[in-house]
Amino acid sequence: MYGGYKYIEESYEPKKDEFKLLVWVKGKKRFEELAEGVAAESSVGTWTKISTMNKKVFKDYRARIYRIKKVSESSGFVWISYPYEHFDERNLLQFYASVFGNVYGLKELEELYMIDLYIPLRYQRLYDGPKFGLEGIRRIVGTHKTRRPHVGTIVKPKVGLTPAEFAKVAYDAWVNGLDLVKDDENLVNQKFCGWKERFDKTNQARDKAETKTGEVKLYATNITDMDRHKMYERIDYVAESGNKLVMMDVFIMGFALVKEMVEYAHKKGLAVHAHRAGYAALHRSGFGYDFRILSKFYRLLGVDQLHIGTGVGKMEGNPYYIKKLHDVMVKEELEEEKFLGFFKQEWDEDIKAVFPVASGGLDAGKVEGIVAVHGKDVVIQAGGGVHGHPKGSKAGAKSMRQAVEAVARNIALDVAAKQAKELKQALEYFGYIRKEEVERKIKEIKESSSLLEEMVYDKGLNFLVALRD
Repeated sequence: MYGGYKYIEESYEPKKDEFKLLVWVKGKKRFEELAEGVAAESSVGTWTKISTMNKKVFKDYRARIYRIKKVSESSGFVWISYPYEHFDERNLLQFYASVFGNVYGLKELEELYMIDLYIPLRYQRLYDGPKFGLEGIRRIVGTHKTRRPHVGTIVKPKVGLTPAEFAKVAYDAWVNGLDLVKDDENLVNQKFCGWKERFDKTNQARDKAETKTGEVKLYATNITDMDRHKMYERIDYVAESGNKLVMMDVFIMGFALVKEMVEYAHKKGLAVHAHRAGYAALHRSGFGYDFRILSKFYRLLGVDQLHIGTGVGKMEGNPYYIKKLHDVMVKEELEEEKFLGFFKQEWDEDIKAVFPVASGGLDAGKVEGIVAVHGKDVVIQAGGGVHGHPKGSKAGAKSMRQAVEAVARNIALDVAAKQAKELKQALEYFGYIRKEEVERKIKEIKESSSLLEEMVYDKGLNFLVALRD
């Protein structure tokens, strides 16, 4: 009981149009009371019994706890269902305020972590999803037949270069084989590299690179700004330039502005590259929620490319977990994975697949490993792995394209390196992660899933997070 009402109903079977949430709770009271507190505060209840509660409200709009798994007297996993009617249609902010809002402030909680969210088809149909997505961007670049991974770079250093210096680095990357060049998350319109001048010079370099190579090249310029009018102006400017892509720091911007700007960019014929900078603040502690939930929201909101992690680079996320995130982005139906807390999730046929982006600590020697995790439908971005190549950025770009072309033809990188000196230099300098090594890790985790599930339910959130990271 919480506030005089009961929310645990283990015999309840969630309806197909209800939302489902998997939560970890730990605190200063009995586990069951903590669980009911979360369900109550995120739906219709409060800390005490109230005279205004009526049978219809409690029957039709309350959250129901339909499963629990106690780990200790004061901690465990909670499965909660929410009726569709509880939420304001087409208003993700109201949903967020309900489910991810007040509950985090309950003082009896020592940990509250949202692990996964099931989004029903009925709610998905209120959103447009990506306009271009995976297949649309492949058609822009011209890889819809070859199906090779896309390969790109982030201009380094992150900030400090002048527009001319930036454009020169971008040109060198494009003419030496890369498909994509992007701004980093913290470069927008600083005095030393103003947005318009940087875009003009880099877009001219892009045009020149396309003429030289005969390939379509993309520039993901960061349009993120506190002033939405500046973002509109930048989208208009990019659309008039012939470039096909803009970048947004989507977590920083918030859902409402993301929806507004994605819709406008799509109206102008531009695809959206979504950077997730900042999300880890709500991802790597006992209070927060898993990135898989955000990734589902961003697919609904229509981003066309999204950073989801690598599985082999410097960012957190083991290969199996990142593979599951990849599936969230590209598959029409995602299978349940109990030990990592993934719900079975189907997507409406009109919600297109997002092109997953792997970025963070990558170089040519990790390309095989990336493809072992993501398959070939992935954008592989290397910053330090291009500009930190022992022979410079040009050689770094060549090594990445050589690696991608090799894996696209199922040729091992050490074999391809015999005919590609830049790739050989990269393997010698950065090292080489073979696909078999990554595939073995994924297989071992999959084959141990039943045992790992038991251990998660025995040890709790920390063990689950250790598996994920």
